[in-house]
Amino acid sequence: MTQRRRSGTAASTSRTRLVTELFGALAVLFLMGPVCGPPAPPPSCDPGGPATTGDQVHDICTYVECVNHNLAAGSHTIADTVACLPKNCCITLTMSDTSAQKGCFSPEDDDNPDISRCQLPRVLLTCPGPPLLMPSYLLCPTGSESEGHLGSNRVEIGQAVDEPGNMRMADIPIEPGPHAPLDPNAVMSKVNPSGSGTKGCNDSSIGCHEVQPPLASAPNEQLSQPIDSFAKANCIIDTDCCGHSAIEGPAPSDCNNRAVTAQTLEQVCNCIGDAIDSDTGHPLDTDQGRIMRSLCDALETYQNERGACTAESCPPATGPACLEPGASCDPATGAITGVLAGYKCQAVGDDDYQCIADCPCRNYDWSGGGKFLVSGAVSMVRIALSGLAPSSDAASFDASHGITGELSAFEYASHTLIHAVSFSSFTMTTSGADFSATGKASGTVNGSFAHLEFAVDKTGAVTTFEVRDADTSTFLAGGTGEADRYGFTLTVSPP
Repeated sequence: MTQRRRSGTAASTSRTRLVTELFGALAVLFLMGPVCGPPAPPPSCDPGGPATTGDQVHDICTYVECVNHNLAAGSHTIADTVACLPKNCCITLTMSDTSAQKGCFSPEDDDNPDISRCQLPRVLLTCPGPPLLMPSYLLCPTGSESEGHLGSNRVEIGQAVDEPGNMRMADIPIEPGPHAPLDPNAVMSKVNPSGSGTKGCNDSSIGCHEVQPPLASAPNEQLSQPIDSFAKANCIIDTDCCGHSAIEGPAPSDCNNRAVTAQTLEQVCNCIGDAIDSDTGHPLDTDQGRIMRSLCDALETYQNERGACTAESCPPATGPACLEPGASCDPATGAITGVLAGYKCQAVGDDDYQCIADCPCRNYDWSGGGKFLVSGAVSMVRIALSGLAPSSDAASFDASHGITGELSAFEYASHTLIHAVSFSSFTMTTSGADFSATGKASGTVNGSFAHLEFAVDKTGAVTTFEVRDADTSTFLAGGTGEADRYGFTLTVSPP
């Protein structure tokens, strides 16, 4: 089968740079939210319009209004609603099957070696505002029906209404074909005698959201307690959300008695596309399977161009003044919102508080290499990586998207030549003058395609660098740095 390639988003070319030695302090923070947002909306669902693009969306009402506007003419699918997502939503892929949108495999069993078996996860987005907005999509083309609509033809969405993050929730059907305008109030979950809410968001029999008391200003709206999707960590196959991590491969993880593997959204989209294009008789080669292909591609484009910590908009490490330390705030004005927002009033100096993103990000450039020795054998290694680095800890970051750069190495004894320009992860931590960095890449070894992993560690005066085959763990190049024959430089901006 052929595998498609996509390029990540290039880092901003207009940034200013602070050059430090890698052994020095690393000033890097992480992002979960957009640069600024409108004040918290009123509790009632009154969009007040117009909202015609994702940049104008900040709650359920304006999302529905944007969908109605963009799908008004012609035939559409759920893929067209991705244009109405706000900027800077982080994305998590979960294969959990204990949800109203259940991740699945296609085909369900892996006993047919002639066709590829694709993981088709639920796609969870977290979009800071204020208020925090949490849409979700499903890439599984079957099952998870609600009110007669497949889970893959529905957008489930939650909107924070208070500081703890309790949510009003909506279930938004988007059937393929001509779009019938949606009433924002009609898609909201309302209080009902069963206690499960009119959209089934609080059905305790399938482990859904706990019921919360309604707001006095909207007594008929069913409120729900948020669910921590990362509590089922063995089902998270990828995430770019600050402070969280996915399972690691290539060994499978046990997700509710199902074996799942780490996989990016790009890789999921590749599998769907290859299955439809190359595998005769694949169960994804259906009308709904092709809709899932369009939806996956649209979400991947969103992630690369408008998602969390992209070059288009990266929250600064400063913001407007605010007066209540630790409280959620509006990054446009510094006003305290009382609604979970993804921005908090934080100290930036003595008696100086500013409204700053929970996870701002920085541009990074890391380069270096040199001569490394192992058992008398010589390896020459060169690496240069750049992108936007997210982290909740100033001494570390974990980048998984938009990484650009190159890795090259040559091991003289075995005449092994390594070259890679496609990176799926890059993690770095520092502790005083010591540091460690790891990453994964796709490249070539003596001209043949290979999955690669590298690890660099400096402890005291000793620095090691090694490159291995990620599938077999076979050592390819590296060793211990020869004195005065290697070095690394880090560039981070803004300072």
